[in-house]
Order: sequence, then structure tokens, then C-alpha cells
Amino acid sequence: MINGVLKMLEWKGAPLKKIILFILLVLFVTFLGYQFGLVSLLTDIESLRAYLESLGWWGYVLFILLSVLVAVFLLPGQFLAIVGGLAYGGFVGGCLTIIGASLGASISFIIGKYVAREYILQRFGTDPTFQKIEKGVQENGIAFLIFTRLVPVFPFAIQSYAYAMTPMSIRKFSIISFLTMMPASFIYAFMASEIASKGISGTLLVELSIAGILLALLAYLPKKISKKLNRLSSEYKND
Repeated sequence: MINGVLKMLEWKGAPLKKIILFILLVLFVTFLGYQFGLVSLLTDIESLRAYLESLGWWGYVLFILLSVLVAVFLLPGQFLAIVGGLAYGGFVGGCLTIIGASLGASISFIIGKYVAREYILQRFGTDPTFQKIEKGVQENGIAFLIFTRLVPVFPFAIQSYAYAMTPMSIRKFSIISFLTMMPASFIYAFMASEIASKGISGTLLVELSIAGILLALLAYLPKKISKKLNRLSSEYKND
């Protein structure tokens, strides 16, 4: 039976030690996340905000580290940008969010490309999302990465691992991810900060409307790929 398990793990000549270490690390971090309340903390906006604020400057470091852990280990982190805005304000919170999200995305991409490539292919290779991303990159190149970062067609958490299965370089992926995630990171942090400090007001609603319009317009830039992005939007939203 042991030989059978080992044979299953040795996919297409993949380094067995790397695969085992990666699986064990994911399981270990997930276990710690639930055992010590990290997962609960990540979904509790007020508690996480209070804890970060109590740490002073170290809270900045922890916030970035949490952002990386969320990206790499697919933990629930949908509220981090909001927490960053509440705890540190729109500008600082936005900066911390984009730094953490970019680092997490790049590390996930590197892990997927060089450490757990065969495991990911075997585990998710037949997944429709992976197949669509692979097809999109082959047909549209960088435009597809820009599109999926700006338009939430696919779950953000698994995009980095999916793109690692394509020929895209680390540098190209990291730069484009950073630039395309920046607007949303600052807008979410700004929204949270403004609501916390001023409450809901007519001025805030106008500002949020402008921010939403700006985000929508980003999908049309640059001009060279705007038509392609529009076509992709129509294609994948209807898929």
C-alpha cells in the first residue's frame, strides 16, 4: 500500500520531497490557523483592527505577513483591505494592502512554478478555472492577466497558482499584478477609512461613485488592449 501511495505522489517524475513538504506545510498552516483562531480573526473585522492597532509599528509587519499567508495558503482574507483602511487610514492602509497582496501573489506564483508545479497540475489541472486561465493566457497573453486582475471573473486566491502553470515570467506577473491590484487596494482602504471617520454622507457617496467609475474605466486601458479586454469581459462573464 505504501508503494502505491508513493507511486501516486511521483507524478510525471516530480520531486517527491518537494511535493510532500508542500502538502505538509499547507496542512500545518491550515491546522494552526484554525487551532489558534487565525481564521476566525481574519473574518472578524473589529477584533483584527483592534489587535493590529495595539501592536503599534509591529502591526504594519503583521498586516503584511497576514496578507502573504492569505495569498499563499488560500486563507480567508477578503476583509484585509478594509481592516487596513480602518486601522491605518486610506493611504497607509492602501500601501500595506498592496505590498502584502503583491508579495503574496508573487510568492504563490514562485511556489506554483518551481516547488509544487506537478502537485498543482495533478490537483487542479482539470479544474475549469485553471483551464480557462491557461487558454486565456495562450490566446491573449498579458491582456488576460490585466483583465482577470481588474475584473473579478475568477477567484483571486487561486489565480497566482493558475498563472504559474503558464509560460509567464515571474517579473512580468509581479509587475502587472502590482499595478492592477493597486487601485482596488487603495479604494477599499479609503472607503473603510472614510466610513469609519465620517460615517455615510452625501459627499462620501459621491466619492465612492467616482472611485467605482475609475475602477470601471481601468478595464479599458491601455488603448491597445481595450477592445480585447471588452471581448474577454463579455466572453468569460457569459461562460
